[in-house]
Amino acid sequence: MSTPQNPGGDTPQDPQNPYGSTPPPEGTPPPAAPADPAAAPPPAYGQPAYGQPAYGQPAAGQPGYPQPGQPGQPGFPQYGAPATNEPSKGMAITALILSFFGLCVVGALVAIPLAIVVLLRGRDGRNHGKGLAISAIVISIVTLGACIALVVGLGLYASQFEDVNDLKAGECITAKGLTDESADSVTEIKSVSCSDKHDGEVLAAVELSADQAENYTDTQSEEICAPAIEAEGKTAVLTEDITVTALTVTDPSAGDNVACVAYHVDGSDMTGKLGS
Repeated sequence: MSTPQNPGGDTPQDPQNPYGSTPPPEGTPPPAAPADPAAAPPPAYGQPAYGQPAYGQPAAGQPGYPQPGQPGQPGFPQYGAPATNEPSKGMAITALILSFFGLCVVGALVAIPLAIVVLLRGRDGRNHGKGLAISAIVISIVTLGACIALVVGLGLYASQFEDVNDLKAGECITAKGLTDESADSVTEIKSVSCSDKHDGEVLAAVELSADQAENYTDTQSEEICAPAIEAEGKTAVLTEDITVTALTVTDPSAGDNVACVAYHVDGSDMTGKLGS
């Protein structure tokens, strides 16, 4: 019986014999065995082993440690640097201090604009002292209102009194210090009805000339009032119980009045007009 032949004309190879069915020539070395990774020689000193990261470099798939200052990474904060950029609140504090001087008016007029500037600066999203600025505005308005109320009150109080230059013959008045011999001046002159209790009555009023104003003295006042009272026909009302004093402004000038006022010597109140 015949042996089948290989269609390709070659002898089939044996898997255990890579050289086929024909033995290798004599003296041919056997094929090298596959390399064993565990038996590989170690790397040279200072060189990383194959597959291992170099010193300071992260291994594949492992988180690294970025160096400070690298792009996208925050650096170490400088020593002593503030954690936040807090704006100065000096202007707000100044406005608050000035607001307490609102009774001087000038303090409030300065504090309010400063506080408004602080509030406008707060538009940048930072706190420049908003609470202090609002407090300064509120205090300024309150103190300024109190100042205005005080001025108005003093004006109303003063308006109820008369100036010496406005006094006329026949008026009955009340006045502080008129009947007090120890008083240095007469103030708070107020015109009242002669039927009510009053301190004195104006018997005459004389307008000073330039010469009279320049040489005016207490003794000269008698020389001015005597003829004026006589001209008014009131001389008869002057008795032992009633005397006259001359009232005028301090350091009178031409055109100022001298009011000749009669009152009781003992300082008692008058009731009714004299000589009626």
